[in-house]
Parts: sequence; C-alpha cells; structure tokens
Amino acid sequence: MGKRILLILTVCVLALAGGRMETAYAATIKSPYLAEQAMGKAPNAKVYMTGQQMNESVAVTGTVGNVNLMQNGEIVRFDQSGEGICYIILLDNSGSVNEKQFNEAKKQLIRMRRSLGDQDKMLLYTVGTTSGAGEKKTVFERTKRVSNKKGVRNDCKRIQKIKYMNTANSMTVLYRSLNEVLAGQASPAMRTVVLLITDGEDDSAGKDIDKVSTEKEVKNASVPVYGVLLHRQTSGTDKKVSYTKNKILAERTCRGYYYDCSTNTKAESVKKAFSAINRILKRGTYVVNLAAPTNKTVGKEKLKLAVNGTAANEIPLDYSDYVKDESAPYITGEVRVVNGNTITFSIEDEYGVNLADVNELSRYSVKSKKEGEGEEGETEDGKVWPIESVNAVAEGNTVNITLSMKEDFYTDDYTVRCSGIRDQSQDENAMDETAEFSVTEGRSARADAIKKAIRSYWWIGLFLLVVVIGLIVIRIIHKKEVKVDMDPDELVKADRKLIRLTITDRAGAIKDVEWDVEGSLFIGRSNICNIYFDDDRLSKQHFVIEVNKMGCYITDLDSTNGTFVNGVKMTNRRMLLDGDVITAGREKFVFHVPN
Repeated sequence: MGKRILLILTVCVLALAGGRMETAYAATIKSPYLAEQAMGKAPNAKVYMTGQQMNESVAVTGTVGNVNLMQNGEIVRFDQSGEGICYIILLDNSGSVNEKQFNEAKKQLIRMRRSLGDQDKMLLYTVGTTSGAGEKKTVFERTKRVSNKKGVRNDCKRIQKIKYMNTANSMTVLYRSLNEVLAGQASPAMRTVVLLITDGEDDSAGKDIDKVSTEKEVKNASVPVYGVLLHRQTSGTDKKVSYTKNKILAERTCRGYYYDCSTNTKAESVKKAFSAINRILKRGTYVVNLAAPTNKTVGKEKLKLAVNGTAANEIPLDYSDYVKDESAPYITGEVRVVNGNTITFSIEDEYGVNLADVNELSRYSVKSKKEGEGEEGETEDGKVWPIESVNAVAEGNTVNITLSMKEDFYTDDYTVRCSGIRDQSQDENAMDETAEFSVTEGRSARADAIKKAIRSYWWIGLFLLVVVIGLIVIRIIHKKEVKVDMDPDELVKADRKLIRLTITDRAGAIKDVEWDVEGSLFIGRSNICNIYFDDDRLSKQHFVIEVNKMGCYITDLDSTNGTFVNGVKMTNRRMLLDGDVITAGREKFVFHVPN
C-alpha cells in the first residue's frame, strides 16, 4: 500500500512540474554491443566497446580479412584503464544556435579543458563563418602537456573569447569541417572521438542535401562521432538538420551518441548533455584487447566482432602495421629414433610453422657426425643419408615431423639439420638449426664397407688371379730344358754380321758405309746412336737393325714420323733383304749384305 502511495505522489509531482520539465534526453543505446573504435598493430588489436549489455565478463572474438582474433586478457572499463582520449570538437558559433546554450557549451568546454590529464588531447575548432565557402577556425590544438597550468589558463581564455556570430549573414560549414577532421584520423594512435556542438544546420558551398556524402564518410571513419544538438533559432524546417540528426548521428553510422537539447532553450540541458556523454565515454565504454596467432597484416579492412557468440557491428580497422618478429622456428625436445631408418622430432614457433616448407625434403639434411682428420688436419664430413619421405602433423604452433631414410642407420652419432623452414609471421623468419641423436643398434659400417668393396672391385681380384696364374705358367715353361744342336762357335758367328748401307742424305750426297754389326745397330738424331744425322725429322733413336743367326731385322723405335721399308710404313718388326730401301726422316738407306 505504501509503495502505491509513493508512486502516486511521484507522478503528481512530475505532472505539476509539467511545463518546467526539460524535454532534452540522451540518445538511447539500442544495441546490446556496439564497437566504437578499433586500433591494431598485428598481432594485436584493441577495441573500445559499449552497449546495453556490455560489461567486463563478456567474451569477444573478431575477424579482420583472413585473420582471426581472440580475446587477450581481461576486459576493463575505460576509466580504469589509465588511457587517455583525444577530443576533436567542432563548435557551431553561428547565429542559428541558441545563444544561452552556446554560452553554456563554452563553460563546459572550459571545464573539460581543465579536467584533462597529460594522457589526453584536445583540439577545438569553430565552424561558424560568413560564407558557405569558409573554413573552420582553430581555437587551439593541445596535443601535449595538457595539464600545464599556463597552457590551461591560455586555452580557457581562448574558449571564453569565442564570439557568438549574431549576424544575419552568419553560416555554418559543419559538413566540410567534419569531413576534413575524419580524413585526418585515418589511423589514430589513441582513442579519439569527434564531438559536434551544433544545431545540425550546414551551409557548406556545393553541399545540397542530395549531394551530401557526410553520412558515408562518418560510417567509414576510423573514429566515432558524438553530438550535442542545440536549439535552432531559425524558424521552419531544415532538411540538413534532419540529416544530421537521423543520418550522421544515427547510432550504427556514427558509433557514438548524441544528446538532444534542441526541444528547449535552457542552458541546463547542455550541462546535462556533457555529463551524459562524459559518463558514456568514461564509464560506459570498455577496453577489449584481441590477439591473432600471427603478426601478418591485411591492410585496411572491416573488423567483424562477435560478443558471446552474437554478431556486433563491423568497424573500420587499419591493420597495416605489425610488431616485428625476429625469432625463427626451432627444434624442440629430443630427436628420437623410431626404427632402423626413421627419426621423429618437433619444430615450434610462436606464430606457427609454414607447412609448405615443412613438407619439402630439401629442407632437411641428416649426416653421420664428423669424424677423423683429412689432409692438413682438416675434419672430414660424415656420410649423408638420403631422405626418402617426410611426414608432418601440426598441433597448434608445433609441428611433429617424421623423416624416413632410404637405408638403415649405422651404429653411430648423427646430426639432423633443418634450414629454410619459415614461420607464419609477417617477417617469414627462416630457421637454420641442427640437433644431435645417436643410433645404438644399427648396421655395422665396417661390414658394409667390405661388402661394398667386394661388389665394386671384384674384377680387380679376378685380374690379379689371372696374372698370377700366367706368371706361374711362364715360370714353369722357363724351367724346361732346351737342347741346341749347334756348334758354339757358329752360334757366336750367327749374332754378328757385316752389312753395307748406301746412304743418301738430305743434301743428296751418297755414301756407302759398311758396319760389322754385333747384336744391333741404332740409327737416329742423337749422338748416342751408332749412325746419327742432324735431321729434325728423325727421332733421337729412330730405328734399329738387329742381327741373329736367322738374319737381319729392322724395328721402328716408336719414332714420331715413322720408318718406311720399300715405301711402306712399318708397324711391326720385319726381316731385311738385300736391296731393301729404308726411308727415315730426310735420309734414304739401301740395305746390302756383302758376300
């Protein structure tokens, strides 16, 4: 009963206040979750979010391009984050706005300026002009040391001196100024909000309502737009006022909020507007940190968010920059021998490993450890083991690799080298790392070497066997007795003969030479020969005439230009007959055996 009476009394009080109540109100946050602004430097992204259901306990995920982002750490309310805000304010000081509200807006801006900390920034411009082709005017642009006392006093004086343009020719260049401001915030480095203090009118030259593109500019902007809508002094309707309120400052377009003070002329409503917007900016907005599994970039894209599985609005995100990664994949754990010719090991990287590289045989090398010394003390390389196949299985950022060789391992120590395998980062760092392992029950290298030698050089053994057998046969033959039925004196005489050579030299001179040949007669260019000539076509020892009991024989001594008998070049030893003509170099010899 008591509650009903209290409710009735409350209604009565409100009814009595009727005409004195303000109709100004803060725009209702209709969305359960609304992303205001996003900034990114791969693999990280930060989103400022608000909404009816937004709080610290929700779960947020996102996708930008082909990169998936997961919540990283706890969600915190903005006023507890320790971060600052950059305020970019466009103040309409034209005669179309209510003067009392305009003056209250200046008071609130002075209060805002005094409350800024060193982590905050504030840029203030006026958009009232006397021409539709006019430009916004800078009041101040405080981007550092905002809490400096002298700077605060000077900025507050500048705000106080802003003139209200109560003239018939005053105009507002709201849309052009807003477009310029948004274009300058393509990739903000901190949370930035644009605050419009205006009645919504716009007189920008060339911006008829059917040509206005500001709604699109605001929707695609990287920063949100907030508004305090002042009372419009001008009578009648204005399409641009409606466009500002229902298009530019629509929640899904601006991703911000406006407080409507346009339905009355009271200055108090402006004070409430600043308070409400400040409450939304500080206490109603949350900082959400996201992280991707890789620092790969995608450029400027739309960030698609989901909160507790429910899709939120898309928001522009410049994901062009990234945190440099200097670490390459590495071998983790031990290298294990699975069987006679197979090993397994794992490769890991913070951003994952490139599977295309992992599956290439050329990325691996398996060797016996370097042993022994070569020439001049240099260490010799161990045996390289040809790889037959590679099998890779990814588990998160780790890849388990199985390498199979074409032949079984020896009992020995080994190294496996992985080179050129890149990670999944933007930097694509390539690894070059080795690991050791041992085989305790493998093949015998010595036994294999013997088998290989036998297979490779069996023919040498066969050849040596044939040679040995041949030598034995020759020795046996030489041991046999040979009976010669010849008088010893005759045998001696048989190895000595008198021959005559009719020599025609290169000058044409003819000379007969008789020579008692005992065994052999050498003819050539060298003075060690029995008969020699200064003839460069003769070899040093060109040919030899040998005598035995059978007769006289001539042999060419592998001369350069050859020896000819009766015009035929000699290829083998042959018997000389009386009258044979021998040609060697430029000399000619006629062979005779005197009676």
